[in-house]
Amino acid sequence: MATPKPIRLLALAHPRMLATSITLPLEILRAAADASAWRPRRSVQLHVVAQQTGQLELAEGLSLAVTGDDGVSVPDVLLVPAIWRNPRWVLHHHAWQLEVIKRCVRGGSWVCSVGTGSFLLAQAGVLAGNNATTHWHWFEEFAAAYPDVALRRDQLITQSERVFCVGSVNSIADLMVYLSGQLFSRDTATLIENQFSPEIRRRFTPHELGAPGEMHQDEKILDCQWLIRSKLGETLDLTQLAAACGMTPRTLNRRFRVATQLTPVQYQHEIRVDEARSLLLNSNLSVAEIGWQVGFHNPSVFSRRFRLLAGVTPRQYRRAVRGKTFALGPVPAAEIGSD
Repeated sequence: MATPKPIRLLALAHPRMLATSITLPLEILRAAADASAWRPRRSVQLHVVAQQTGQLELAEGLSLAVTGDDGVSVPDVLLVPAIWRNPRWVLHHHAWQLEVIKRCVRGGSWVCSVGTGSFLLAQAGVLAGNNATTHWHWFEEFAAAYPDVALRRDQLITQSERVFCVGSVNSIADLMVYLSGQLFSRDTATLIENQFSPEIRRRFTPHELGAPGEMHQDEKILDCQWLIRSKLGETLDLTQLAAACGMTPRTLNRRFRVATQLTPVQYQHEIRVDEARSLLLNSNLSVAEIGWQVGFHNPSVFSRRFRLLAGVTPRQYRRAVRGKTFALGPVPAAEIGSD
């Protein structure tokens, strides 16, 4: 059997980059490659490019081996790291990176910028007319410098076709889980989602960062989604739902899929599981009671559906999230009243 082509990551480098913007995506995608059912496995290769080949000093005691850009490579994934301090410095001293970004966008790479790395994407012109986000500290400067870009201050991750912006290093893990699903499979993404802090993962899709598929422009489908949410514990009657929204069941199914990438039933299952996650973390209800609360009246069905969407059983999920919560202990008497 022929060895599959490796997944190629290209990372732009400069002295003021945050190294985590590169190392965390690399670790997650390599974990995804190891977890994938594909045989033989695809490897993940990282190339870090800078102005010239050598060792790039990022901080005292930290350096990266880098190579110069060859002017032709188009990777599977381009990483544009977050910038420490004023992003204008990089735009001025490392403008060569703009051509790499343009080349990768034209070539069909998945392009991922972290934090203020989005300044480079905007300067390269690949965000014009599209949504974007950046680190919150630089919202005003970004909005003033790039009025042709729709700055989304309310989103941690934005997408325009294959170009993504994430607001901070903390959000890059969510995006890498999503890309694991695109590069490997949804099952692989679910495994990685649970490997990298299951209690904080909120599955990213091109439509949203919160509830499944609610960032679209079909108002009738939004009404349908509201009705489904308002009757979360009830069995979904597609005929009644379609009639309430002024559509036939066939039209409802078609428009729902177009708007959300889900069927109405899949949407109900997803929001039920999301609500169950919250209750497993924040309540002392039994697993069976939580299943009943969110509309799964058969404990076996609840456990099976939860595992299908979350990758673990409800009990495994509760153990994982409860195992990482803590509370402050009592203040020692000797410290009470001290400065």
